[in-house]
Amino acid sequence: MNPSFRFPVLALASRTIPARSKASSRVQVVDNRPFLPQPVIKRLESSLEAHCHDQLVADPNVREIEAQPPAITYRDGRGRPATHVFDFLARTLDGQRLAIAVRPLARVRKWRFDDTLRLIAAQIPRSFATRVVLFTDADVPRPAVVPHAPTTLLIERARELGAPMIPSLMHMIMM
Repeated sequence: MNPSFRFPVLALASRTIPARSKASSRVQVVDNRPFLPQPVIKRLESSLEAHCHDQLVADPNVREIEAQPPAITYRDGRGRPATHVFDFLARTLDGQRLAIAVRPLARVRKWRFDDTLRLIAAQIPRSFATRVVLFTDADVPRPAVVPHAPTTLLIERARELGAPMIPSLMHMIMM
């Protein structure tokens, strides 16, 4: 057994991921940055959220990433109370708290989600977030997008830590 192995823990989330959906997938990512006390498994609703998470992990200024933070309450365009759950709440080294909404660009345009997000941003308590960010598929750097990129990163990290190589056939059987 590797003495530097740290068993991962499942991250808390304010909402559960629906078991069935026509428009999204189920993704689990592991945040294994060395400064964390333990690796954290986060359950996400789409590959777009996974790409956003990958970019947050790659940013050296981001220290904490919370998936599905607690819901916030705001007044919609008609003045009625509404709630919204951001996809991520990221905390940076300089103390900023970024509330991040992840949506496909087509849905943002179709439902005018950017207008809704501006309305939410104007009412959000500064104790929850200092900035509101919209992440869309247009923000994913296309040359860097490779199918199964999070899995590839995990495999590379395992190799760095000295994990034994598994022959291809055995890998396919284990999946």
